[in-house]
Amino acid sequence: RDLHSFPTRRSSDLYLKIYSWQGISLILNFLSMFIVIPYLTKEPSIYGIYTVCISISIFLAYADLGFIGAGQKYAAENYARGEREGEIRIVGFTSFILLVFVLLLMILFLYLGVNPQALLKNLDTPNKVSVASELLLILTCFAPVTVLQRMSQMIFGIRLDDYINQRVFCVANLIKILSVLYFFRNGHYLIVEYFLFSQIVNVFSNIISLIIAKNKYKYNFKLLISSMRFDFQIFRKVNKLAFSSLFLTIMWILYYELDTIAIGKFLGAEKVAIYAIGLTMLSFSRGILGILFSPFNARFNHFIGQQNIEGLKNFSLQVVKLTAPVVIIPIIALTLIAKPLVLSWVGVSFVESVGIARFLLICNIFAFISYPVSMLLMAQEKIKQMYVINSIIPIVYWVGIIWSYSFWGLQSFAIFKFLAFMIPMIYYFFYLLKFINISFISLLNKVFKPLVIPIIFLITSLLLINGYLPCAKSKINLLMVIGTTSIIIIGTFLIQYLVSSDIRANSKILLTSFK
Repeated sequence: RDLHSFPTRRSSDLYLKIYSWQGISLILNFLSMFIVIPYLTKEPSIYGIYTVCISISIFLAYADLGFIGAGQKYAAENYARGEREGEIRIVGFTSFILLVFVLLLMILFLYLGVNPQALLKNLDTPNKVSVASELLLILTCFAPVTVLQRMSQMIFGIRLDDYINQRVFCVANLIKILSVLYFFRNGHYLIVEYFLFSQIVNVFSNIISLIIAKNKYKYNFKLLISSMRFDFQIFRKVNKLAFSSLFLTIMWILYYELDTIAIGKFLGAEKVAIYAIGLTMLSFSRGILGILFSPFNARFNHFIGQQNIEGLKNFSLQVVKLTAPVVIIPIIALTLIAKPLVLSWVGVSFVESVGIARFLLICNIFAFISYPVSMLLMAQEKIKQMYVINSIIPIVYWVGIIWSYSFWGLQSFAIFKFLAFMIPMIYYFFYLLKFINISFISLLNKVFKPLVIPIIFLITSLLLINGYLPCAKSKINLLMVIGTTSIIIIGTFLIQYLVSSDIRANSKILLTSFK
């Protein structure tokens, strides 16, 4: 009954397929994180340069100025009503907006590629200048691939068929992981060539995804291409939400994406490398959360399109209840074993990364509320609320860093990333209570009470074994740390299964769906 908001057998099958393939993607990302990064960190200063150059590419994800997010919402509503042509026209229009601003970003990337000293401090050798320049020029050439990627994500995501797209990228990621054995073999550190190869793989994977979409859905790509132009009617429909998304995007960039660039500009590549280890762990956890919550975004918009507010309330509560343990348990575990994990992974030269990693990981401890409520606010077009919430975060973040850097140093970036996000969490929590019409105590009982015993077991177990986990860098030690922690996490989930009737009921439904 708890899955009554996942209304059909087909819906359960779709969620299961999405999670199965995204689970495989997660495993591959996990392997990438723990296989590729140790190779890259063999030369910390070059790794720092690579990290800053990659962080610049994140601006491609925001180049649509919010129109992709807004467009996907309305396209999903059109799809839910069976209006295929309207859906395709919106996808084409938003892809056009993205393409225009990608082209503008290419000019910026080209300038930085020619003048990398404008981006990075202490490029004190010709090799460092050359690496930075070549990475940025490669990024410039392959920037338009972003349009293909976002286009395929919209087409599959609107239909809750993300798993199809994910299969292609699983193969692509596997190829990238295996390629490190060639690019970073003994006596070779071909980081530029590795980046170029990764971009080429991205091109082919996106083309394959679009071919699959054309064949599976009989997708009208002729109409899509002809719709890649400015359409004033669609602009009027999506601009209000898009410009609010643009504001949110700017605020998010100020909060989340500029720290690496600021560190590289003012402190140098070596400090970036130290910070990047914690940031990689945060990005990995964000990847997990993206996998966990991505199937739900379209469903929020489907409920709005069908004007099913009661269904939306039930769905919101179920998402929070079912995802809480999946979010909280792994984050607590990784935070507690951060020291042996980091040292066995990249070595003692990155010991300063341990504290940074802990604060960055704990940022997402309440993601089971922040992700669905953010989707809910976007689906309901709560523009004013989103403005206020997202204005607070970067202000607190950068004011806190300026105030505390003199005594906390590099860790101030991580500490205030955590503190800044805790402030809007208060609003998210109480908005959820009001929307689903539930009391504070009732929500605590439904969500947090079943977690008490499992978390006590998790914390006690990890504190007892923490002192015995190896800290010297080696693949065997890393496997020991990961393996031991994974066993304890699995044990915690088993306890959660035993103490939570909701988890047991929903597990049976999912298993039935799988069969």
